[in-house]
Amino acid sequence: MRYKIRDLFITGFFLVFIFLFGAWAWLKDDQAMSELEGRALAAEPVKDPDEIASGEYFKKYDDYYSDQFPVRDKWIEGSAIIDKYILQKEYIKDVYVNDNGYLISPVNPPEKSVAVDNVNSKINDFAKNLHNEGVSTYFALVPNKSTMMENKLPYYIESYANDLSDNLLGGFSNDVKALDFREEINAHLNEKNMYFYTDHHWKPKAAFYAYEKLIQTIGEEYPAVGGSLKKSDFKWEEHPTPFYGSEARKTTAVHVKKPDTVTVVKPIKNQKPLTVCYSGSCDKSFYNMNSLNSTDFYMNRYTTYLSGDVPEGIVKNPNVDNELKVLILKDSYANAMIQFIAQNFEETRFLDLRKHENMDVKEYANAHDIDIVLFVHNINSIVTTPKFLNL
Repeated sequence: MRYKIRDLFITGFFLVFIFLFGAWAWLKDDQAMSELEGRALAAEPVKDPDEIASGEYFKKYDDYYSDQFPVRDKWIEGSAIIDKYILQKEYIKDVYVNDNGYLISPVNPPEKSVAVDNVNSKINDFAKNLHNEGVSTYFALVPNKSTMMENKLPYYIESYANDLSDNLLGGFSNDVKALDFREEINAHLNEKNMYFYTDHHWKPKAAFYAYEKLIQTIGEEYPAVGGSLKKSDFKWEEHPTPFYGSEARKTTAVHVKKPDTVTVVKPIKNQKPLTVCYSGSCDKSFYNMNSLNSTDFYMNRYTTYLSGDVPEGIVKNPNVDNELKVLILKDSYANAMIQFIAQNFEETRFLDLRKHENMDVKEYANAHDIDIVLFVHNINSIVTTPKFLNL
C-alpha cells in the first residue's frame, strides 16, 4: 500500500506539472525575437484548411511551439551548463572556446574553390565595365577573427580562412586593386581591443590599421585623398556596458570567459560635423547609442556602429574639398571602418546589397558621379552570400 501511494503521488505530481506547464505555455505572451539566438521566433500559424489537410500546418505549429516554449532561453543555457561542466566540451555549435577567452568559428564553406572562382569572375567583370567608365575598383579583404586566429584552433577543427583568402586575392584581374590587411593586423594583434572575444567582428582599432593602408594605397592613384589620420587624432573609449556577441549567443554566456566592451571613437580636433544619412534621415551619427543603453542581456551591441546593416547610407564631409566620391559595397565589418574612411572623402556612400533587389550598381555609381567603388568584405561572407554579388 505504501508503494502504491508513493506511485500515485509521483504520477499525480507529474500530471499536475504537465498541466500547469501546458497552461503556462498557452496563456503566456509570444516573443517576437530571441536576443540570445539573434533571430525572429516563429509566430502561431494561421489555421488554413489546405495546410491542415496536407499536414503543413502541424509542422509549422511544431516550430511555433518549440520557439515559444516557456523559459526557452533558460533551457538553452541549462544545456550549455551540461556541455561545459559535465561533458566538458570545448567545441560547441561550430564555436571553439579557446583558453585565452576568444570564441572562434572556423571558416569551412562548401564548394570552396567554386565559390571563390565565382566571386573573382563577377567582380572582375564588374570592375572591367567600371574601368571603361573611368571608375576605379578596389577590393579590401577584411581579415576576420577566424582568419587571424586560425592557428589557435586545434588540429581536429578544419578551417580554410587563410587558404580561401589567398585564392581570392590571387584571382582578381588588373582592373581590381586588391588589398590584403593581414600583415598590418598581425603586427598589432597582441594589442588590446583588436577583436571581440565573443563576437566574430573586428573592433575599430583593427579597422583603423586597415584604414591606414587603404588610404595609402588609394592615394597612389588619387593623391587628392590625402594622408590617413593618426590614431592620436581620435579619442578611444571602451563603453562599460558588457557585450555578449554572436558567438556567445551560439554557446550562451556560460562559455564566456571575458565579456566584451564596445569601443567608441570620436575625433579630437575641432571640425565641422559630418552629415550622416540613412534610414530616411540626415541627423544620424556613426554611433547608435541606444544599442549600448539597452538592458537586454544578449543585445547585439555591434549595431552601435551605424545602427547595423542599413540598406544605404551617405556621409558628406564639409572638411574635405577634393571632389572625391567613394561608394562602399559592404558587409557588416565595414560598419566600424566607415567612420575613418569618410574622413578622407568629400562624399562617402555605402550599400548593403543584401537589402536590395535588382540593384544595378554601375547605374548607381554613374548616377552619383562615383570615382571609386570599394568592396569591404570578410572572406566568410563574400564566398557564402550570393546577394553580395548581385551587382
